[in-house]
Amino acid sequence: MGLKNYFERVFKNLTALENKMQTGFRFSQSEINEIISSAKKENLQYFESLARMPELTLFDVGYLMSSVNLTIEKIEILKKASSLYKEEEFKAQGQTFSDFVFRIGANIDNLNMENLEVFKDLVQCKNELYDFTKALQNPIKYKHARKKEMRFAFQNVFVE
Repeated sequence: MGLKNYFERVFKNLTALENKMQTGFRFSQSEINEIISSAKKENLQYFESLARMPELTLFDVGYLMSSVNLTIEKIEILKKASSLYKEEEFKAQGQTFSDFVFRIGANIDNLNMENLEVFKDLVQCKNELYDFTKALQNPIKYKHARKKEMRFAFQNVFVE
């Protein structure tokens, strides 16, 4: 009886491995089926592009496929924005790469290659906002040079 269970388990694992090899993706066939079943019909053509981005998890790809109206330009913006993510910069604020992807998804209609740096600065602010529409539509207004001069939080300084 133990030998039969062993061969069944080996066969099951070989089948799963074969499914992964047939798709050529890092996701299993059942994961791909799950993403495709919840994806928007017009986004199906972009699945391969998203699946080939190694930093995106199954959850990220599923979110983008089901919640965002994708185009080739938006995929390129997503790739560029993803390259701006540095874990050590965002981890201090408790933000994961998935949080970053959700914010990209919420603002992708207003993102372009020129305002990605402003977007990164906005995301690095510790807040719960996901929609940066006003700032992204006029990035020059919201982008200020950081000054390194000394300032006090009070008006008068008394020294004894």
